[in-house]
Amino acid sequence: MNTPESTFDVEAVTAPDGILHVTLAGDLAWDSADELLDAVRAHLDPASAPAGLRVDCAGLTLCDSMGLSALLALQRLAEAARVPLHLDRRPPFLDRLFLLTGTYEHLTGRSATAGPDGGTRSDTAEGPLPPGPRRPFTTFTEP
Repeated sequence: MNTPESTFDVEAVTAPDGILHVTLAGDLAWDSADELLDAVRAHLDPASAPAGLRVDCAGLTLCDSMGLSALLALQRLAEAARVPLHLDRRPPFLDRLFLLTGTYEHLTGRSATAGPDGGTRSDTAEGPLPPGPRRPFTTFTEP
């Protein structure tokens, strides 16, 4: 059975205002995670770091565990360079992944507080919460 090749595109452009704009499209997965990090790393030289880093996620079609790992590494790189990171126009599946893995607040800088309709309040997040009750993560330890 042949599976189609996953595609991923990343474009990084520094605007005149000094903000690095990164546009993502396709599958952010095990075979493309390094491509994202390499594209951004090239712009995070401490001597000439951008004033900010805005990642447009609207074109993402998938984000697997390696994609999530790449976004977490991207956040660490930006933090080390003292560059504020914003993940803009996140698709709902990406917010669900962040919520399920407990990385929502860390990656978005926003609390995942549900509003009366079950969605996130406009002042706390840019995407909806997954349906169903929210349960805290449980850590299991052996006796």
